[in-house]
Amino acid sequence: MSIFQLQNQAMLSAARSRVGGTGFRLWQGLLFAGGAALVLDSVSAGVGWLLALSLSMGFDYMLGNSYIDARSARERQTSGALFIWGCFFTLLIFAAMSVITAAAGGPSGRVFSVLMAVSSLVGVVLAHYRARAFMLITAAPAALCLVIAPLIPDQASPAPAWQGAFGVGCGIMAFIIYLGRAAMTNSQLLSGLESATRISREKQIEAETKAADAEAANRAKSEFLTTMTHELRTPLNAVIGYAEIIAEDMEAENQPAHAADANRIASSARHLLGLIDQILQLSMLETGRAELDVTEFNVRHLIEDASAAIAVAAKENGNRLATRVAADVTVARTDRGKLALCLGHLLSNAAKFTQNGLIAVSVEREHVSGREWMRIAVSDTGVGMKPEHVARAFQAFTQLDASTTRAHGGMGLGLSFTQRTAQILGGAVSAESELGKGSTFTLRLPLRLGDVQASEGEKLLQKLGAAA
Repeated sequence: MSIFQLQNQAMLSAARSRVGGTGFRLWQGLLFAGGAALVLDSVSAGVGWLLALSLSMGFDYMLGNSYIDARSARERQTSGALFIWGCFFTLLIFAAMSVITAAAGGPSGRVFSVLMAVSSLVGVVLAHYRARAFMLITAAPAALCLVIAPLIPDQASPAPAWQGAFGVGCGIMAFIIYLGRAAMTNSQLLSGLESATRISREKQIEAETKAADAEAANRAKSEFLTTMTHELRTPLNAVIGYAEIIAEDMEAENQPAHAADANRIASSARHLLGLIDQILQLSMLETGRAELDVTEFNVRHLIEDASAAIAVAAKENGNRLATRVAADVTVARTDRGKLALCLGHLLSNAAKFTQNGLIAVSVEREHVSGREWMRIAVSDTGVGMKPEHVARAFQAFTQLDASTTRAHGGMGLGLSFTQRTAQILGGAVSAESELGKGSTFTLRLPLRLGDVQASEGEKLLQKLGAAA
């Protein structure tokens, strides 16, 4: 059955072409049957051949529809095999009549048989060229007839010359009609292909234009955000400064209530400044203006500084904070500032969404493909996420739960910034989470930036995932 394992679309096209052309082929068969009866001077030969051809074409039609309607792969394989052999049998009958006409019809019979064989061969090639195996099988009878016909010894024509000429004329008319239909079909096909190609090209140009416009708009948005955040930072810094001065003056004048109000103003302003800084950081990444400041630093000190920065927030929610740095991870070479920001976002999220739980930071060294990587995992026992929400967590301005947003605040930029920064640093970030049991965010970065290209962080994740 291997020869029948043809491309599905090509075979369906061939089946539809053959089923749809059954009526036309029947009319063509009538012309050839009439011509054969004239050339052989035998009405019974023409009628008998037409009956055999009509029956076989009826089977073709049923088998073709059965193949088109088949749904499962097994049904399609079985009906496809039957359809191919049914078509082969029909064309074999056609070729056999052609050989008989060449053998018994004299000179006019030879001409008539060539017309029949060529008509069959051209019809198969033009209609079924997309399904090559099918075309080769069904073209074999006509090709064999064209090989055999010249080898048949000459005989006298059984019909008068004028009758033989009329018979050949019927064959010529059938052949010309078929060629005209094939030309029209191919013209429609070519017109359809040209139209489809033109529409596809127009859509491609339109898509490229839209992509360029979207990229330009995104760049303009990022530049606007960068400018606006710079403009907003100046008055906010002034607000924070004046609020702190007022708080100090109120405390000196023994007015604690007013001092507390001033401190709340300063605290809110700092919170707003932090949000603006996140937008500024993200817009700098999007516009490609994030520059790397690569230095060597002590990894343990970095982890301690990042943990200390969120210690107060963790304590307010009743959380314990634990850190562990492997002994073989001492000095790293990368952008310390950007890595500190990534750790800050991960730890801030852990502290925000964990109540009376544990936040753990662990650092280990990994060897993959002969290169050294630093694996930083931030785990918590907080609210966790649903599996379908894990991938969305890294999208900018995404909050997975509106109630959580109202309870904890934030704009959903921290994880997006961490992901993009990790890629710039040659690594990647991944997340594992279970609803109600907590989350683990893992940063994998080259221990020494420059040893690994930026795109290899994703390859590392794929390799580690496959190994797991």
